[in-house]
This record gives sequence, structure tokens and C-alpha cells, in this order.
Amino acid sequence: MKDILLKLTYASLFVLALGTFTSVSISAVSHILLIIPGIYFFKSTKDKKYSWSYKYLFLMILTIILSVIFNWSDMERPVKNLMKIKYFVIPMLGVYATQKLNDVFLKDKSRRILFYTFLLSTSIATISGLIALKSGFNPLKMKAACHPTRACGLYGMYMTYGYGISLFSVLVWSLILSKHYIVNKYALWTSALLGLIGTIFSYARGGWIGLAAGIGAFLFKKNIKMAIIACVIGVATFGIAIKYNDKVNDMFLKRSGSNQQRIAFYQAAWYAFKEKPVFGWGYRNFEPNVSKIKKQYSIPYESYGGHAHNNLLEHLASTGFIGFIVTLLFFGSWLFEMYRRFDLIGWIGFPFVSSFIISGQFQYTFGDGENLFLIMGFWMITQLKLSGKSNEA
Repeated sequence: MKDILLKLTYASLFVLALGTFTSVSISAVSHILLIIPGIYFFKSTKDKKYSWSYKYLFLMILTIILSVIFNWSDMERPVKNLMKIKYFVIPMLGVYATQKLNDVFLKDKSRRILFYTFLLSTSIATISGLIALKSGFNPLKMKAACHPTRACGLYGMYMTYGYGISLFSVLVWSLILSKHYIVNKYALWTSALLGLIGTIFSYARGGWIGLAAGIGAFLFKKNIKMAIIACVIGVATFGIAIKYNDKVNDMFLKRSGSNQQRIAFYQAAWYAFKEKPVFGWGYRNFEPNVSKIKKQYSIPYESYGGHAHNNLLEHLASTGFIGFIVTLLFFGSWLFEMYRRFDLIGWIGFPFVSSFIISGQFQYTFGDGENLFLIMGFWMITQLKLSGKSNEA
């Protein structure tokens, strides 16, 4: 029975590696495969030790539930909103199944298969998006490119892809910088370069900033002086690019309409919080009410609906002050846990979480299903306690 459940856990990770950047439907299968092993190993694991990020994630789920309950009559589909907690609950259960898998079942070959699958599927998705950007047609989706001037990978939305591929790039470049060549170094370098190209040609400003923040975080943990030098070089390079590259100049200085729209969403989130400061408007219920709030408070771009384009402000508006604080503590505790670790997970985890937090100030990455599979799947893996050979694998 245990062997079957461990094989299901491995299958879940394999499907997640295969589907993260290729298909939300495939990624959803990973959750289905993980539910039963997650419950079994959660119940059978004795002497559980919960990390602070685990505890705060649990509290965050409670605030989400309360926000929906207290806004039940004002929500169009409260049950559907409530079911979104699956993105957090299943990884929490999966921590114990993944730990058992790592301790007693996984071989080095099995680990490499998982990682090669992740690298290959993500690289194929990026290549298809770049072909679509160049030709106007995505050969894998068999349809027109999602945007004429921005890479989308296999997603239908360039913003989702831009922020997700930025996080992927942080992971693989952190592996290279830390010299953890857990797979063939040429395969790793190829995937890293493709990820960088995908991030650049998505033209997602927050994704660019997140990638820079992730690499900066790695250098900060490695050597503060090196980080300062890199920061100076990065700022100088950015300044030169702004001055001499029309595309970069347009992205950061001339996209004034986009900037003002984001500010309008931030303002709407703040006024939404002021109206319902305790439990907010209900999880995932801020977006349907944005236009109404903008009209009520004469905020520009009244007809533009959408989420808050900011992870923390979205939780402030939708789950209230308590939900905001708990979410902030979850982010902070996860970051601190990664900073204190100096094994493989610590070296790739600290840059990833830093990038996730920084880029999440410009986009609601904590709500995109595609990005949530990556973020919470990686959180689950960072809860592993490594020892022996698994420290390097």
C-alpha cells in the first residue's frame, strides 16, 4: 500500500514537472494524484514538526474561509471561491508524502528524470512561444500567437507567462551560480538561456524586476560585497538601456497608461479595504467589484476591471487586515527559512522567494492558477528536510 502511494506521489511530481508551463489541466492532475498519498502520510507521520511558513499558511487558509463566510450572500459563487483553497491545502498535505518519497523511495535517476522533465517541458513551451512571436502562429497550440509583440509560451496570457518564466529563470540560474549541476550542465545552461530569453521577450516589467531581485538575493546570501557591485552594474546597465534602447524606454517610461491603470487598481484595493477592514470583500471577490468601487470613489479607469495587480493588496482587499497580516507573515517566514538554509534548497529557495515577493508587487501571481502550481509546488519542496546524498540531489 505504501509503495503504491509513494508511486502516486512520484507521478504527481512528474505530472507537475510536465504541466507547469504547458497545461493547467495537466497540472491539475498532479493535485488529484497527490490527495490520497498526502492524507495518508499526513495522518501516519508521527512527531510532526511544522515550520513557521506552514503554520502561517494554515492561518492564511482560515482567513480565506472566514472572508468567504462573512461575504457569502454578496458573492456570486461563494462555493467556487472557497474551493480555491485547494491550491494551498493539497501542497500542505503533500509535504509529508514528498518527504517520505525523498527519504525511502527516490533514487538519483528518478530525481534527474523529474528535473529533466521540468527543464524540457518548460523549454519547449518557451520555444513555441518564441516561434509564435516571430511568425504569428504557435505550432503547438495550432492557433495564432496570443500577442503580436510579446512572448506567451503556451499560455494564453503574456503576463502570466512573463512572471512565471521569470521565476523559472531564477531557479535555474541559482543552480548554475551555486554550481549545483544536478543534471547535465549543458542542459541546464540551455534551459537557463531559454528562460532568460523568454523572460526578456515577454516584456513583463515586473518579471524583469523579479529576475534581477532573485539574482541579487542569491549574491546577497553568497557575498554582500559581490551583491553591491552587481547592483551598481545592474543599475548602470538599466540606465544605459533606458537611454539607448527604444523598447526598454517605452516599457518603463512611456507605458504611462499601464502605470496609471495599476495605480488605479491599488487605490481601489485600498478603498475596498477601508469599507470592509476585518474580513474584506471575500476571497477572489475583489475583482468582480472593482468597477463599482472605482465609480463610487471616482477612481480613474472605471471600466477597467481586474484584480489588484499586487499580491498583498489583493489579500488586503479580499480577506481584510487579518488576512493581509497572515499572508505577509507567510511570505516573510518562508523567505527567512530559505535565508537560514545553506543546503541546495536554501541556495535556490532564497532567490526564488525574493523574486516571488518583489515581482508580486506588480502582478497578482498568488492568484494565477498557472503560477500557483509553480509557487506552491516549490513551497512544498522547500519544506523537505535533506540529509546525506539527498542534500545534493
